[in-house]
Amino acid sequence: MWNLAQLGVANYRSHLDVAFPINAIPEQVSEAEKDMLLLLYDVYVEKLGRPSGELAGEGQRPGLLEAVHDAYDLVQDRRRLAKLRAALKLLAQVCPYCGFGQVDELDHVLQRVHFKLFSIFPLNLVPCCGACNRGKRKVPSEIASEQQVHVYLEDVSAFDFLRADAQIDAASGALVVQYSIVQSAGMGDDLYARLKHHLVEFKLRERYQKQVNLYLGGLEYPIASSFETTGADGLKVFLAGMAAALTRREGTNDWRTALMRGLANCPEFYEGGFRTALGLEPA
Repeated sequence: MWNLAQLGVANYRSHLDVAFPINAIPEQVSEAEKDMLLLLYDVYVEKLGRPSGELAGEGQRPGLLEAVHDAYDLVQDRRRLAKLRAALKLLAQVCPYCGFGQVDELDHVLQRVHFKLFSIFPLNLVPCCGACNRGKRKVPSEIASEQQVHVYLEDVSAFDFLRADAQIDAASGALVVQYSIVQSAGMGDDLYARLKHHLVEFKLRERYQKQVNLYLGGLEYPIASSFETTGADGLKVFLAGMAAALTRREGTNDWRTALMRGLANCPEFYEGGFRTALGLEPA
């Protein structure tokens, strides 16, 4: 979750040349305009994909805007840029926005309808799940704290910021997990605010609860057996060990890593409350 490696592209012009062949009749995009687009691609990287009037194409030829916007149709399966789509989808095993959804769509970081010149720019195309793609806002926000964290251009892996607070509901015996973002050492206020907004934008607090239940259902036996053989202290050690293993494999900010850390810090759970939380006993 949160970050993806960039697609290995030696020259972004190759996609423009496929979309708009040299000497095509009629000419939709000139060679000079392709040069200009490459310069705008550089500006996009410098701005970390944050919205601006320049990137929106202010002052550009309307025909150019529409031609590049419509070129995204070529990224679909069995079209001229289908290889680009396939290569992008291979970058992620699960959706980088939520950390669990199946990758089946491409999201335009800067929305295609408003930033037409980046419709086929690989760094503006993120492989993601349908729920995240459809759930994000359709109009770019002018508020800096609500602007998207860029999974290619903003490396957040050095920060430890995702937390999961776990509690057992006294009335129902159900496990309630609340995810949040903390401002870790060295993290600027701007990034902190946008990471917090990410949970809101993609409705992750609500969506994580379902994933928590599914994930823990698969751990029912090792959780119960750890408690039966080694008691509450042993179960706590097991949960902490799971968190450490997930940190190495999935990263410190994976939702499962945060979950296991939260459970290892929840005495109500590891001292026996896991039974009602997992449905092993009635509340």
